[in-house]
Amino acid sequence: MRSDVLMLIAAAAFLPIVYLGVLYYYRECFTQECNKKRRFLRSMPEIIVLVVSEAAVLRIWYSYTSGKLSGLMLLMLIIMLYGMTILCMTDYWEKVVPNRILLLWMMIWILVMGSYGVRDLNAMMRHMFGVILGLVFCMLSFGFCYLISKGNMGAGDVKLAVIMGMYLTGDYVVGAVFYGCILSAVFSILMLARGKMTRKDSIPFVPFLYVGVVIRYFIG
Repeated sequence: MRSDVLMLIAAAAFLPIVYLGVLYYYRECFTQECNKKRRFLRSMPEIIVLVVSEAAVLRIWYSYTSGKLSGLMLLMLIIMLYGMTILCMTDYWEKVVPNRILLLWMMIWILVMGSYGVRDLNAMMRHMFGVILGLVFCMLSFGFCYLISKGNMGAGDVKLAVIMGMYLTGDYVVGAVFYGCILSAVFSILMLARGKMTRKDSIPFVPFLYVGVVIRYFIG
């Protein structure tokens, strides 16, 4: 069997495994009692998110086999998708972006980039240019939004944006953030118009960023 097909099978198979492993690892930190006792992969939102993520894995694998992505970029996109899948649900359940999971994904990025640098330093340095662009974009845009919102935007969203910039680079993160912001704005306007929420209410932002990431992956 071809190595790229094996890579696709592994990426698709490991998604639910990583999802369950990280959530069971974090479950004791949930604040709501129902979430501390939650049995994962039993709710429709989780199933939908996992199915969508699996489809996104297939799409970026196709981009890789078409020569549009490097092996390093493919790996980074898959790892970020795993993280967004998990954080989408934690934010949906508890309106929190856990620092413990963000730190884990930061450490994974360091390990991947370090190991890849040992293997091919020149390729890693070329990749770092996109990482810097993604970091600068996310730090400026989300930092500015955090300041003008006077703290209404969660600090966890800002930290997540920085990690997104590191993984997605400038090539992917701009579109992902743009689509996520548009979707969250449309949702908020609709809820306000229907009287389902007020201007003082907050909504979990990560699910919209997750959808933004998936849309950007499918655009290619």
